[in-house]
Amino acid sequence: MPTQLQALTPSAAPGPVFSAITTSTRHIYLLLRCIGFMPTANVSISADNVRFSVEDSHSMQANVCLTPDLFSSYNYTPSAALHAAETGAPPSSAEQFNLEAEDDGVRFQISLSALLECLQIFGADASKDRQFGGSGGSGISGRDAAAMPFGRPATTSLFDANALRLPGTCRFVYQGPGYPLSIILEESGVTTTCHLTTFITPSTYDLIPFSRSSMTHKIILKAAWLHDALSELDSTTPETLTYTATTTSSSKKPHFSLSASGILSSATVELANNKNIMETFSVTSDSMHRYKFALIRKAMKAMSVASKVSLRGDEPGVLSMQYLIEMPDKSSAPTFIDFRFLPLTDEDGSDDDGDDGEETGGSGGSNEEGEDMML
Repeated sequence: MPTQLQALTPSAAPGPVFSAITTSTRHIYLLLRCIGFMPTANVSISADNVRFSVEDSHSMQANVCLTPDLFSSYNYTPSAALHAAETGAPPSSAEQFNLEAEDDGVRFQISLSALLECLQIFGADASKDRQFGGSGGSGISGRDAAAMPFGRPATTSLFDANALRLPGTCRFVYQGPGYPLSIILEESGVTTTCHLTTFITPSTYDLIPFSRSSMTHKIILKAAWLHDALSELDSTTPETLTYTATTTSSSKKPHFSLSASGILSSATVELANNKNIMETFSVTSDSMHRYKFALIRKAMKAMSVASKVSLRGDEPGVLSMQYLIEMPDKSSAPTFIDFRFLPLTDEDGSDDDGDDGEETGGSGGSNEEGEDMML
């Protein structure tokens, strides 16, 4: 959806609001590439993480949080302190409101496609990434794949450990409102600096609210199973996905199924409720909602490289898919990629009522991203 972007006007800044250093950009590149289906991203920086968010048609949002443990160095100066250092005066009441709403974080918008290009300079070459080859293939032989469920392994690794051992450093710097996001690459005595223009974040942008107080179900399973089920359905070129979850005491079976329908055909995949497939199956009330398959399809890249996925739904029908991505460094906490979808509300499959769904989704948990993540 085209939007008008307004560049931020720089002001004098005594020091960077944010700076971080990493010895490799490959893990950051591959995480951001999972949401690279949109040209621009909203960025929110705080002491806890750097969050990249994209949305499509006001009906789907995807979020990637880069936590400090993904960097060898992570420094954040709250914008309130920076404002006081610049002007010597406390921020206005309007500024205080914005700071509180953002948890003392800063927000801006950048070109995500340009950021991915910059990260490739440091050796994060997509052509060498076998995990993302084709339609989520794993790079294994056909004979090996034939012995595995749905023709692919149960889990895949997002990272190639050897590729992570790259010399040099990459530094991210953001001086403050009006300044670009700078990426400084230093390798073998050669320094490359990329400046990405930052824009004002649309005031209407916010997370699709997910109401944990009215959550109808929570299902945790291997991401490979869900990816392969949706891949099978995708072969029928569907337009909508019907998502059904019923309680174990219900007479309706199966308890969890995915149905895809299009102009010429329809198909259904049923996933059994057993420990071999599902780690957690908790359904408090029956639910059945329809979603635009084209939007679900955009989450399949992240699905193909995750180890687990948490599926949650609330009464208004907001679907939350959270993917657990294992880090190559076992001492680092895993990273989550979060997708949220609004359900279709009319018979013709249009998502024109998506804004209404966003209003009825409730506000519980929408600003509690840390607690909202799968454990």
